[in-house]
Amino acid sequence: MRVKRYLLGFMLVLLAFPAVQKTFAPIRSKPLSGVFPSTPKPALSLASWMNGSFQEQFRKHIEDSVGFRPDFVRLYNQLDFSLFSLAHAERVVVGKNDELFATEYIIGYFGQNFPGRRFIDEKLRMLKFIQDYLWKEEGIFVAVVIPPDKGSLYPEYIPDRYMKMQRHEIGREYFTKRAGETGVNVLDFNPYFSAMRDVAPYRMIPVTGVHWSDYGAFLAADSALRYLEKNSGFRMPKLVLDSVETSLEPRHKDDDINQTMNLAWDAPHVKLGYPCFHVEHDTSVPKPSALFVADSFIWGWWDQPVIQSVFRNQEIWYYDKEVFPETFTKLKSTSEINLREAIERQDFVILLQVGAGTGDPGAGIIDRLYAEYDTSGNNAIRRIERKIMSDPAWLALEEKKALENNIPLASVLRMDAISLFNAEIRKK
Repeated sequence: MRVKRYLLGFMLVLLAFPAVQKTFAPIRSKPLSGVFPSTPKPALSLASWMNGSFQEQFRKHIEDSVGFRPDFVRLYNQLDFSLFSLAHAERVVVGKNDELFATEYIIGYFGQNFPGRRFIDEKLRMLKFIQDYLWKEEGIFVAVVIPPDKGSLYPEYIPDRYMKMQRHEIGREYFTKRAGETGVNVLDFNPYFSAMRDVAPYRMIPVTGVHWSDYGAFLAADSALRYLEKNSGFRMPKLVLDSVETSLEPRHKDDDINQTMNLAWDAPHVKLGYPCFHVEHDTSVPKPSALFVADSFIWGWWDQPVIQSVFRNQEIWYYDKEVFPETFTKLKSTSEINLREAIERQDFVILLQVGAGTGDPGAGIIDRLYAEYDTSGNNAIRRIERKIMSDPAWLALEEKKALENNIPLASVLRMDAISLFNAEIRKK
């Protein structure tokens, strides 16, 4: 009987301890990674009680605020990952040998997001105009840089359940092929990474991440600088590799997917390489300036830090929406910036996006630059703007939108005209 009483007492303590943790927090729990808004305690009213909304919200409030909730979530996630290869994280797929993928790279590998040849051809036509105009009139070199995508680099680790998907034309491959034919400056790192993946001493893309590793990003940066110097004629600073530190603990964003999964312990990973380097630069020649309109691969060059070491400025437009480094401290939007002034103070404009942005690298910057610099009567975006302005009812809606969002009317007109223009291309 004494043993039974001890067991009963132990069970009661276990049941009560989450409530004690919630009230007094005697043990510190590591918070979950990501955004997990908690449900507030609802206010009781006759209406909310009768329709059941009070009970439902109160139940969610209790679940969200229970003691040790982060630890219970991690334990649950760990069991599903270890036993069933399931990831409780948005757009994350656990592949063979616990290789972690983002869903979009698997979809991209099968060409399921191919936007159509006409769409890509139109973007390349516009980009060719921008490239030639800025080089001839302003001496600004425009180039597209395409980082490697994990689906194409490690397709053998894609889960079998995805192998039933039909393969279509790959947007990146068609983009680079047509870019070569039309003379658009493109540096695609996918072939290079594919050739290096089995001979490089360290992983080019980590097991637990989707972006290039620090080691892969450094090699890509060195190649990109050589490409820019060769094709533009600018004297570029040189990256000189001093050594490579090795670590079993991923640094920077080398385990970015692992962090989103909120596991009890880290997903399996391998030893990674971290370059130590210095920059050689002829001080009689000014460092170049550059604007990077980029996706999240840019942080592989920022964290090391390559961009800060090579260029005299640091300007990143993240998906042509947020301005960095300013947004690190306070949100700043590209809509607040004079586009022409920002472009014309650069030596380089680099559109860096994985998969060539599925045919639209720079996440819309091509449309904005084309509308800005092509002043001929053939500019379809400007024609749409004029059509909107000639319709009083339509223009009134645009003015209302500009006022509500505190955005200049000209910016609203341009954004909506671009949206309609792209919709028309996709329709055709």
